[in-house]
Amino acid sequence: MRLAVSSLIPFRDRIRRQASIRKVRRLARSTRPLNVVIGGAQSAFAGWLTTDRDVLDITSPSDWIDLFEPASIDHLLAEHVFEHLSEAECGIAFAECYKYLRPGGLLRIAVPDGFRRDPVYVAEVTPPKDGHQSLFTMDNLPPMLEAAGFAVALLEYFDAHEQFQANAWDESDGFISRSVRFDRQEDFKRGDLFYTSLIVDAVKR
Repeated sequence: MRLAVSSLIPFRDRIRRQASIRKVRRLARSTRPLNVVIGGAQSAFAGWLTTDRDVLDITSPSDWIDLFEPASIDHLLAEHVFEHLSEAECGIAFAECYKYLRPGGLLRIAVPDGFRRDPVYVAEVTPPKDGHQSLFTMDNLPPMLEAAGFAVALLEYFDAHEQFQANAWDESDGFISRSVRFDRQEDFKRGDLFYTSLIVDAVKR
């Protein structure tokens, strides 16, 4: 019996996904240091292994264990990923990140900043725009990471008085394009700032 082309698409997708999983698993076993971009199919950085949800659903413990050994990852980078998850899903994902980082390993996160309140920015980042489910600030993101066991440092952020703060950070630990240092999107220009993110480093104790 001849199958319709449309009936082959899910099968082809499964085959493609399995091939991607095998590739990531092989690289994860052989690469040191192991630096991983999560939720970043469009990102490609030298020395970094890129994954997206079709290979690694960061809320799925079984996906993590399919790809990585616990305490094997040196750096995790997530630029504008966690705002697409619910608070409960973020809690699961943070716990998995902690489990798979080595002691002293670093999770760098950039998300839209809920304390930046200029209208164009607010319209762009407020849920449910673009599938966003969460809006983080310097007040609510660090406690969630600390609850997972991390020590947290704020890198770039607006405070509760809508004053922008920035601390030095090394892009070799995770490059964030939507940052005060690198973003130049004119639509979001505000004084000397363009698009900014809430950026934090979370270190496994």
